[in-house]
Amino acid sequence: MRKGLAADGVRRQFRGTGLSWTLVLALVMAAAIVVGIIQNSHGVRLDYLVWHGSVPLIAVLLATMVLTVALTSLVGVIWRRRRRQQLTDAVELLELRGQAQPSGPTEDVPATGGVVGTRNPGAFGSPR
Repeated sequence: MRKGLAADGVRRQFRGTGLSWTLVLALVMAAAIVVGIIQNSHGVRLDYLVWHGSVPLIAVLLATMVLTVALTSLVGVIWRRRRRQQLTDAVELLELRGQAQPSGPTEDVPATGGVVGTRNPGAFGSPR
């Protein structure tokens, strides 16, 4: 029996629970961020090249997380684009190879693929 079909062959309709797992996960993450903001509101000294300053610790943590997610997403986009291009090129190559091959043997070409008399007694490595 296929998924989604009842025993009598009638297609069943599935309804969601009303709460998406991504929504629950987003609420949990938001709560964790709020707790982090409250607990890490004190400032830390940050020195970067010629810039010196005091920023809240949570700002440093959030900026690091956001930059990490952004860079990871960027690398993923680039990798997927390259992979799609490779797959497209492979499919196009197979299509072109299929067009270049003859559909069947012709009268002029023998059934051996057009190679006749491949045995050459004077070739390298052949027995005399």
